[in-house]
Amino acid sequence: MLAAVMLAETKFGRVRSASHVGAQGPMQFMPATWKAYGMGGDIQDTRDAVMAAANYLHATGAPRDYQRALHAYNPSQSYVDAILLHARQMKRDPRTYFVYYNWQVYVITTKGERRLTGP
Repeated sequence: MLAAVMLAETKFGRVRSASHVGAQGPMQFMPATWKAYGMGGDIQDTRDAVMAAANYLHATGAPRDYQRALHAYNPSQSYVDAILLHARQMKRDPRTYFVYYNWQVYVITTKGERRLTGP
């Protein structure tokens, strides 16, 4: 589940800028949420961010209600559906993680589209 969230949020940490609403780090935490669930860690540190995301998801209902927990993380049913789909695919075949990890990542910059990963 955490890998699916990190895929959606920052393409496994490859997109490292704050969101348009101020979310930061590889798991895209809002500063107030980080203060409550970040356990004193560094919002930009991948390990700290994954642990904080696990802490937050657990506090909001996971693992007994992933729908609820993921909706608390990002209140969009499309987001929840996508995370659950990616997580199911990775659980069914762990090699899927490597497929997702190796997807090419593009971002839009002021100079146009830029590829962050790939050959």
